[in-house]
Amino acid sequence: MDLIAGGPLQITLRRYGPTLHLTLAGELDIEAEPAFAQIMATLPAGIAVIACDLYHVHFMDVVGVRCILALKRSAEQRGLAALVCNWQSQPLQLLNLLGGLERDYDVELRSLQALLRDHADAQRALGIDSARRGAALVGSEPQRLVRDRRNPDPPPAAR
Repeated sequence: MDLIAGGPLQITLRRYGPTLHLTLAGELDIEAEPAFAQIMATLPAGIAVIACDLYHVHFMDVVGVRCILALKRSAEQRGLAALVCNWQSQPLQLLNLLGGLERDYDVELRSLQALLRDHADAQRALGIDSARRGAALVGSEPQRLVRDRRNPDPPPAAR
């Protein structure tokens, strides 16, 4: 586990096999640019996926969006997959606001928004599949117990 400080932002790096997991905490702004550049310059060999977790990022400005876009672009140029997950409300609002503007980087923003949509769709599909598998794994005994609770046996006949 490595810790990189970029001003008011801290990035914790953990490696899980071919996945490099970045956990960001703090504010994602202009002071984070050198930290992102350092990560991409010192990327370990054997990485196939970069997962960027924004759960602890409650503030992001336009430069922060540019950092995420640069990370995604750099990963794709190296043939790596890049995932950005756990967006908080303020960064999402900024992303949506910027997506409505006509700018030179509008195509890249749409790409980032598509990545976010794809991730959400995959999570929904995973949840649906898990629910189906869970229903298929339920044995007859638990179903019988549930059925018994809903339709109890009739009371014993009076003597």
